[in-house]
Amino acid sequence: MKQGVRWGGRVVTGLAALVLLTRCGGDTATGELAEGSHCQDTTVLGTRMLACGPAADAYAEEGLPQTNYGGSRKLVADNLVRRVAFLRFEVPQLPAPVRRATLRLYALDGSTDGPALYRASTEWSEDSLSWERAPLLSGAPLGDVGEVPNHSWVEYDVTTAVTGPGAYGFALVTESRNGVDFASKEHAHKDWAPRLILTLEGTSRK
Repeated sequence: MKQGVRWGGRVVTGLAALVLLTRCGGDTATGELAEGSHCQDTTVLGTRMLACGPAADAYAEEGLPQTNYGGSRKLVADNLVRRVAFLRFEVPQLPAPVRRATLRLYALDGSTDGPALYRASTEWSEDSLSWERAPLLSGAPLGDVGEVPNHSWVEYDVTTAVTGPGAYGFALVTESRNGVDFASKEHAHKDWAPRLILTLEGTSRK
């Protein structure tokens, strides 16, 4: 079953809720979890959450098998010109177990049929990734989405995959010839960068 898409002001969850509460003076506390971490540590109304940016992201194109797109401002998943997008996250040591994990992406250019999300290997660098050197995919899709409007947020539930600290790789693959472009971590609008949102067990920090 395809998952839903959340966008605009209709649904305020995950990182959007964190931003809204912070701007409106809600009960929040923020700080870096650890030096060098890609994760922002936030407590919202008694719930501790981490918003983790990707350590690496890129896409690969079958027709240009040696070309690297690691510096691109977008992540493309398409089947007209076969392209697959990849992300890798480095989750640091956590103070509590993961209750929920959500991958959140911003669609610059939407699609009538969004991509499926797969687990991918983590032994790759965005500076050298290409179709010939693409990460390996494994298992069944973690999720799939239907229509993706332009300039919308898309969420995938990855709780079954992200269970604690470590490296996690993902791949966005579509069979649709109407591809989708997501913002990468290199995009000028940093608020549109991919995020892995982790909700932790327990209550607020002391």
